[in-house]
Amino acid sequence: MSQSGESDRKLRRALSTTDLLMLSLGGIIGSGWLFAAAGAVTLAGPAAIFAWLIGGIIVLFIALVYAELGGMIPRSGAIVRYGGYSHGSFAGYMFGWAYFLSAVSVPPIEAEAVITYAGTYINGLVYPNGVLTAEGIVLAMLLTGLFFALNYVGIRVMGKVNTGITWWKLIIPAGTVVALFVAGFNASNFTLATGFVSYGWPAVFSSISLAGIIFSFLGFRQALDYGGEAKNPQRSIPIATISSVLIGIALYTLLQVVFIGHVTWPAGVSVGDWSALSGPIITAPFATAASAAGLVALTYILYADAYVSPSGTLNVYLGTSQRTLYGLATLKSLPASLTRVHERFRVPILPLVISTLVGFLFFAPFPSWYKLVGFISSSTVFTYIVGGSALMVLRKHGSELKRPFRLAGSSIISPIAFVGASLIVYWSGWPVVGYVAAAIFLGLIVYGVLAALNRKDVINIFTSQALKAGIWVPAYIVALVVLSYIGETGYGGIGVLNFPVDFIAVIVVSLIFYAWSVMSGYRTSEIEQMVGQGTQFVAAESSGAPADQKSGQQ
Repeated sequence: MSQSGESDRKLRRALSTTDLLMLSLGGIIGSGWLFAAAGAVTLAGPAAIFAWLIGGIIVLFIALVYAELGGMIPRSGAIVRYGGYSHGSFAGYMFGWAYFLSAVSVPPIEAEAVITYAGTYINGLVYPNGVLTAEGIVLAMLLTGLFFALNYVGIRVMGKVNTGITWWKLIIPAGTVVALFVAGFNASNFTLATGFVSYGWPAVFSSISLAGIIFSFLGFRQALDYGGEAKNPQRSIPIATISSVLIGIALYTLLQVVFIGHVTWPAGVSVGDWSALSGPIITAPFATAASAAGLVALTYILYADAYVSPSGTLNVYLGTSQRTLYGLATLKSLPASLTRVHERFRVPILPLVISTLVGFLFFAPFPSWYKLVGFISSSTVFTYIVGGSALMVLRKHGSELKRPFRLAGSSIISPIAFVGASLIVYWSGWPVVGYVAAAIFLGLIVYGVLAALNRKDVINIFTSQALKAGIWVPAYIVALVVLSYIGETGYGGIGVLNFPVDFIAVIVVSLIFYAWSVMSGYRTSEIEQMVGQGTQFVAAESSGAPADQKSGQQ
């Protein structure tokens, strides 16, 4: 059996369908609901509602692709593995490294969200521009350390704690929507002189990436990343993945509507000048709206939720980044020591330690929520680009694998998912796309150092076959960087390609690379091993017991 399959069988399979759904919702309903509505309206005006719908629909297409992949191949740290399964070790490592960058930077941003809200009534934690002070950063690091301990004690405790927290996180924003509607709704804010699409469509698209909209939806991946620890992954993963996105679209769109209806215009700001909004309506959006509406009890609840929602997401993503390193190690792209599972708690401890320490490093260059959200969104969505391609490759080269959920219309949905993910990366704008590209290429240096130090553990990702199947990945990174640089000025580009020409250009280029990626895929050794295991693989995964433990020994 492969290292991947062997190490996965040591994990505790304790998560139900509800647990997986709550893990995904716990990732979706975090600091995004506290800040993104305000960020989106300052960039796009009332058309921020369109941004939530567009972003949510794109993520839904991506989630549909991964629902089939997750049900077919349930693995911990799953998303980092699919690129390797379909395109070999070189592509798998590059996507996996990008995913690690995105996952490991989420705990810092959630900790920043908690401290930012606390800074509205505790002096010395946050500067007026929303940047954390030294004291604020120390508190954020301590908060991260608390959830390190929770993840350390194991998936059963962590999963049940998260389910309880997520019920709170779901009830509070839903209750906020109802309360703000009932309290009085200023519909005139949607028909001001500045217009519904106040700053043009490029601003709407830009807000999808930069305001935290995509960042908010990306939590759907949790059901995939914890799939190797589910009781019945083939059934649970598709249900949790798709349901979480649909719930997220409905909830966030309604939150944006009520927020717009409760914006009041401070002295010195022209009515309808959404980009000029500042102060408490930006640093504590819904708490400020509730206070202005006279909802005192809700105001206090929202300040309390500013601790619960981001902390719950911090908890989930700390485990995600841990499982990302674990997943890369099972593919032998990183040292085998990262696959070792704690005998008592049955979680990979070394990846958890590394993820926590690396997360601390993000506080220095990105000391505020708004500074970090664009980087996370772009790097995360870049890793999702491979999903549509991997699905079609596995349809061709892994047709024997059991598919509990088979995506209808995959030949259409897969390229849409690929193009949609590419557009989101492009909308992140220059220089964010350039920063993400540099960080991804830095991963090759990290690999080189680790490979030199652990030659027996780490495979060579630069074989001729791996490069042939995966060279499209760095080529596409370069193409996206070039498109970003010469693109729409509203996204920070130099304006050689402005809207809608840039929009068309990105679609055409991404379809070319989609075709290239599908043709490059092949039947990797991992696919061969899974096909060879056949029903034994499926039975063992579904029951949670290794094939040699079917007698009942646990």
